[in-house]
Amino acid sequence: MSSRGLRLGWLVLGLFLAIPGVAQAADAFAVRGIEVDVTAQGVAAAKEQALAEAERVGFRRLLERLTMPADHARLPGADALQYVRDVAIDNERSSAVRYIATLSVRYNPVAVKKLLRDANIKYAEPRPRPVVIVPVFRPVGAGRALLWDDPNPWRAAWVALGSGALVPLVVPVADAADLPLVPVEKALAGDVESLSALGARFRTPDVLVMTAMVNGATNAVDVTATGMPGVMKPFDTRSYPIGETGVDAALRRAAGEAAQTLDTAYKQSNLLSFDRAASMAAMVQLKGLEDWVAVRERLGRVTLVRRWEIVSLSREEAAIVLYTVGEPEQVKATLAAAGLQLDWNDAFWVMKLKGTP
Repeated sequence: MSSRGLRLGWLVLGLFLAIPGVAQAADAFAVRGIEVDVTAQGVAAAKEQALAEAERVGFRRLLERLTMPADHARLPGADALQYVRDVAIDNERSSAVRYIATLSVRYNPVAVKKLLRDANIKYAEPRPRPVVIVPVFRPVGAGRALLWDDPNPWRAAWVALGSGALVPLVVPVADAADLPLVPVEKALAGDVESLSALGARFRTPDVLVMTAMVNGATNAVDVTATGMPGVMKPFDTRSYPIGETGVDAALRRAAGEAAQTLDTAYKQSNLLSFDRAASMAAMVQLKGLEDWVAVRERLGRVTLVRRWEIVSLSREEAAIVLYTVGEPEQVKATLAAAGLQLDWNDAFWVMKLKGTP
């Protein structure tokens, strides 16, 4: 049996379906929504060709997702099949000679990252913490904004988008645990206490209020981003024409572009520069064991810290060595995003939990 034929035995229908309200890790090495339409001498041959085409198209999308546009022209032209882990059929239909489907392909993270390192191309690792999306929808002519109401087509667009790519996304469900935390009025007002409480449910401080309004005057959907995204700056209104495809299609385009904006903003400051590998000795200020546990957990979120070692440890301080990639200022910024403050003190680095005196 061929390698592709063997792998087809592992197809799992709906493998990548999102579970609303659950903090899932974004699978940055999965490419979803690959549409194929192939005609051949028979349906079996058409399906075989379609799968090969999806693997090639998905592989290129994946490499572009992980890297910056300036490097796309020199991305390696490797055989996509060698990097595929599995394929999922989201939907399909066929005739005697034609095969039409939407597919999702997952690739081997270790092999893909090695390919990029060997080609000396910088790439970004997936972000460990999610961004919570609070989707507020204003229908045209509606007297009030919708958030936890059902139906909410704006929330449905985000749920359909899935768990994200480089930046994990969480869309809370309208259950009893969420409703008291962020009423729609507080979401629109950007109430920090309410948004922080919602983020705490998913162990992240990053909560993004996405407001979509149907603008009857321009026949477009106007989208704004506020809140505490932690990855990108909130943006002013962006408009998406409704046209003949309708409001739901415009909302899906808007959600997809916003997710892409999050990925791009994160990628710009988190590229791994393997030609900038270094070690950094740091003294970590502690107030007890709980602080050390928190420091260890936050270090695990920082992709620029490839590994670290303990030199000594007491209740008041820990001496550690960080093995990093990237410039020191870049490492400092990513540590700060994870809640760790790093400062130079004459002859060595001093680290502490942010907010600690």
